[in-house]
Amino acid sequence: MPRTTANVAVGKRQLELSNLNKVLFPESQITKAELIEYYLKAAPTILRHIKGRPLSLVRYPDGIERTKFFQKNRPDWAPAWMEHISLGDTEKVDYVVAAEPASLVWLANLACIELHQMHGRAPHYDKPDYMAFDLDPPQGFPFPQVIAIALPLRELLESLGYHCFVKTTGGKGVHLLAPVEPQWSFDQVFEAAKQVARDFTAAHPQTTTLELRKAARGARVLVDIYRNRPYQTIVCPYSVRGRPRAPVSMPLSWEQLERTADPATFNLRTAVDRLNREGDPWEAMGSYATALHTEKRSPVRRAAAKKPSGQSARPLRAYAEKRSFDQTPEPRPKLAAEGNRQFVIHRHHSSRLHYDLRLERDGVLKSWAVPKGMPPRPGIKRLAVAVEDHPLSYVNFEGTIPEGQYGAGRMWVFARGKYELTKEKKDGFYFR
Repeated sequence: MPRTTANVAVGKRQLELSNLNKVLFPESQITKAELIEYYLKAAPTILRHIKGRPLSLVRYPDGIERTKFFQKNRPDWAPAWMEHISLGDTEKVDYVVAAEPASLVWLANLACIELHQMHGRAPHYDKPDYMAFDLDPPQGFPFPQVIAIALPLRELLESLGYHCFVKTTGGKGVHLLAPVEPQWSFDQVFEAAKQVARDFTAAHPQTTTLELRKAARGARVLVDIYRNRPYQTIVCPYSVRGRPRAPVSMPLSWEQLERTADPATFNLRTAVDRLNREGDPWEAMGSYATALHTEKRSPVRRAAAKKPSGQSARPLRAYAEKRSFDQTPEPRPKLAAEGNRQFVIHRHHSSRLHYDLRLERDGVLKSWAVPKGMPPRPGIKRLAVAVEDHPLSYVNFEGTIPEGQYGAGRMWVFARGKYELTKEKKDGFYFR
C-alpha cells in the first residue's frame, strides 16, 4: 500500500507531509503527492516571480469537485520560518510570502492548488511593478479569437512604450502584463490602464468591453483592468488551477501563444517538461520596467528642467579627456536628461580580462572596474575600483576600442537591466 505520510527535507526545512495519495483531480487521478512534486520542481522559476509578493491561497481540501475556499490570512499553525506581511488600510490581513521551495511544498501539502499574487512586491507593497490586463471571454468563446484580441492590445501597449508579456490564465482567457517601475500608486497605475483599455475597447467595440455585468457584455470579451487596485490579485505565473486536467497559468512567448489552440495543454503533467525544454519566457521581465505613459513628460520640458546652464557635460570631463572620438567607437560624452536606474556589466578584454560595472546615477553611468571577476553568488565580495563616469548611452555599447586608445580591447555586454537602491550611505550605497 502506498505511503500516505512522509517526513522530508526541503532545503534546510523539515516538513511532515500527509494524505499524499488523496485524489485532488478525479478526472485525471492526480493526487496531492503529484501537486507537491510539481510545485517543488517548478519552485526555482515560480519563486523568481512571486518572491516578495503577498499571496492569497485557494485551497481544495477534498479535491476540486468538493468545497473550496479562498484564504488570505496566514494559517495559525504556519511554521515560524514562513515569511509573512501584515497589510491593510483598516483591517489588517497577515499574508503569506513564499520565499523558498519549502514554502511552496508546505502550501501544496495544505491542498493549496492555486496561488494568487498581489501586484506589488517587497519593499514597495503600495506601488505595483506591472500593469495587468485580463482578457475574460464569455462561455464558449474560441481561444484563437481571444488571441486575435490580445495581439492588437499588445501593439497598443508597445506603441505607448511598454514591453508586453503574456500568459494563459489556466482558464479560457489570457493575462497581459506590462512591467512598470514601482514609483506610482495603485490609483495612478489603474488610471493609466483605464486610459489604455478605453482607447482599445473604443477601437474594437464589437469584440471587447469594459462592462463588468455579464448580462451587458453579450458575446464580447471583458478587458478587465479592475485588478489594478490595492489588495487585488491575479493568479501567479505557473500556478496550477483547480479545474479539470489541472491546467497551469502558463507564461508564453507571443509566438508560442499564436500556436496555442487549447490552453489546457499546459497542465501539471506537462508544464515542467516544457519549462525545462524551452525556458521561462518571463525570465528577464523586471528589466523591461518603464515609466507610466501617463506620467512621462515631453523631452523638451525634461531637458529644459535638467540641463544646467553651460555645464551639461562637466560630469563627463574625465571621460572626454581620455578619449579621441574620431578614433574610438565609444559614444561621445552627453549628460542624460532623466534616469531609469539602468545598469550594465561589461566584459572587457583590454590589457587583461576584467569586468566593468556601471550604474545609472544623476544622468551618467557611475563606473567601477572589477578585476577579479563578478561574485558568483550573494554574500561574496569582490574588489571594485571606481573609474571615471561614462555617458548613459554606454549602457548599450559593444565593440573594439582600437590600439592606442584608453581601454583598448574588445568589450561586450555581459548583463544589463534595472537596479534598485536598498540603502544609502554617506560614502556609497547598496543595491540589488
